[in-house]
Amino acid sequence: MAIPATETILSILRAGALNHGDAYALRYVDPAELVFDETAAPHAITYRQLLGRVTALANAFRALSGEDRPVVSLLIPSTIDGVVALLAAEVAGRANPINHYLPPHEIRDIMRSTGASLAVAFGAPGTPPVWETLTAAAEGLDLRALIATDCGRAPEGAYSLGEMVAQYPVDELSGTEPQATDGAALFQTTGTTGRPKVVPLTHRNLLAAAGGLADMWRMDATTRIVNALPLFHVAGANLLLLAPLSAGAEVQLYSGAGLRNPQTLAHHWELVERSRPSIIGGIPSSLVALLEVPLNGADISSVRFCATGGAPMPAVSAEQFERQFGLRVHAIYGMTECAGLIAAAPTDIAPDYATTGHIAGETELQLRKLGDGWPELTDETGIICVRGPQVFSGYFSEQEPTLLPGGWLATGDVGNIGPRGEVTVSGRSKDIIIRSGNNIDPAVIEAATSRHPSVASCAAVAMPDRYAGEVPALFVTLRQGCDLTVDQIFDHLRATLAEPHARPAHIRVIDALPLTRVGKVSRVDLRRQAAEHAIRLAVPTLDGGATLLIDENGTLTVSIDPSQADAVAAIRALGLNVSNPDRAER
Repeated sequence: MAIPATETILSILRAGALNHGDAYALRYVDPAELVFDETAAPHAITYRQLLGRVTALANAFRALSGEDRPVVSLLIPSTIDGVVALLAAEVAGRANPINHYLPPHEIRDIMRSTGASLAVAFGAPGTPPVWETLTAAAEGLDLRALIATDCGRAPEGAYSLGEMVAQYPVDELSGTEPQATDGAALFQTTGTTGRPKVVPLTHRNLLAAAGGLADMWRMDATTRIVNALPLFHVAGANLLLLAPLSAGAEVQLYSGAGLRNPQTLAHHWELVERSRPSIIGGIPSSLVALLEVPLNGADISSVRFCATGGAPMPAVSAEQFERQFGLRVHAIYGMTECAGLIAAAPTDIAPDYATTGHIAGETELQLRKLGDGWPELTDETGIICVRGPQVFSGYFSEQEPTLLPGGWLATGDVGNIGPRGEVTVSGRSKDIIIRSGNNIDPAVIEAATSRHPSVASCAAVAMPDRYAGEVPALFVTLRQGCDLTVDQIFDHLRATLAEPHARPAHIRVIDALPLTRVGKVSRVDLRRQAAEHAIRLAVPTLDGGATLLIDENGTLTVSIDPSQADAVAAIRALGLNVSNPDRAER
């Protein structure tokens, strides 16, 4: 049953306290302790306790800021205090979760752009040093207060979350009650290309997506779900948090860093045996890493299925995960601008690993052709466009309209929709490789490459070429203990890729694919590496002083001394822009 359009995050928490008051809402499982005591539960809070802490902290946020709806920036790992701070910020005003792995100057820019008046950060020692990052980022900003989580005593000049919860009323929210149409969160986009934008989401946006996933995955009060995604990611902050909380389920947090924590990864199956979740999960790169972690006899019979999202899961890897652990992999397809949900693999049928699942909740999808008028397509592959109550209204502080006429959002994903609502995403429109006029979807190359048993992961990107414009470049990582040469990969693709144009012109075996800060494959880095290889081939005698730049739209430019005339001509012949380093922005 969908969450009614009038509900807010506060009303959901109140309903949880009323209907499931003594049941555990949040449980923190520390891999360093490997302790799970069903009776004592030292790292867990009930629904009633959660509502009280969130209400008290929301009151503190309003009092400290002097505002009825403050913007609260949050640098919070996945701890119980972190979740309380996130929910309290959404109840009091607008939460602005920020990736705490970013450098201070980027965090400062985000806080300034969102107009944050308060900032919350992890106050205990750790790696990365989150509190030190916040204090550096806060320099020069007009913040009313800094609040530290997960510490008994606040750093000098700051407040501790525990002190605020103890000091302010837990029974009633001061000031105005949030409404469904009010803004609740300001997220940053986490794509693999371009400069992040700020995405405002309302209570209605967040709960429409959360309710849609809770329905598709049949969450209820018996559900125990592991939230292994960071709280600065919309899936970790919404889908894997508010969806289960709206159903009375228990949310389990495996360390503050989830599967980024080497201990969590190494002891994952032992943690599962002890905490008895019914749903586990992680981003695709984490699940691929789990393939190298043996069960060692761990009892994982409590688990119904494994969830994934944030990036496409290669079908071969999902099939191997199911064979190896006996767990089906159910994918989520979404984006920040849709509160994380467009489609998901339902639990009442076996997942089709060639698709990303079925249209979720009240979502509407269309396929459009990129260009003037965005004409709708029927039986063809096209740009996936989405409309629904979870879709935002436009980027924060931007004047230009974001949505197409009729409220449709162009996702930028290329795919198609099956007769029963199955959604297949074949790639990003920006990632398409155009070789001599032929459009090549990188996913086709990656799927064929992944079928080799020695391949752990791979990614194909466009490499500049003098004659074809672009050619595919393929980057491959191997499974532990496997040897595979570039020639063997070429032979494998000659046998599995029928279209000659799709066969890579360049293959490189590397130790690990570069990742963005949220664990997606960084195609920007790979495109840079491919372009550097093309330049070396075109200008083998290139002198020093050439720098490859990528702008916010993903456009490659080579900054080079114009006196190197032959090199400049060869680089321009590759289709790359050339700039003078003395005039380029630094």
